[in-house]
Amino acid sequence: MGIISSHQKTGIFLKVVILVLLMVLAAKLDGAEVSGQWIYEKITIDSVQHELSSATVRSRNSINLLSPYDGVNHGLIMIRKVKGGDPEVLFAVDKGQFYTGEQIRVKIDAGDAIWIKVEKPADRRSDLLFIAEPLNFINQIKNAKELKISAQFSQNGERTFVFSVDGLDLKKVGL
Repeated sequence: MGIISSHQKTGIFLKVVILVLLMVLAAKLDGAEVSGQWIYEKITIDSVQHELSSATVRSRNSINLLSPYDGVNHGLIMIRKVKGGDPEVLFAVDKGQFYTGEQIRVKIDAGDAIWIKVEKPADRRSDLLFIAEPLNFINQIKNAKELKISAQFSQNGERTFVFSVDGLDLKKVGL
């Protein structure tokens, strides 16, 4: 059995807290009266005193995938930042498995659809992708009204989520 350094423990703890935060936000978004509005959260991770700020928006539309992921399935965009760190942008689904390579298709407002690079999480989760150039992505959507993201799903082909992204307050995320 190997020895885990305090830095590794902090990293593992942060990953667990962030995953729990994402699940809590998804549950809160299910109960939101109006989808498409940003929900802001700020938490302090007591053991390491890191402050995490996030903004999350749920897709206006839902998709239906084949079993076992059938039923209402929304997309989520989360912008998150640990104080003093770099921002991250996550694209997640309620349930399902992304079957995408290294890119997804994005359309902002009336612009042309473009391919952007994504990265899979280190823990091999298949319902979550990281936007590879988060600052570039944030700069593209900060004044936009609508965002469409298309991605491939295992045994379900390409599906598109539509987000209302207007009103994003980057100050609430520490940007």
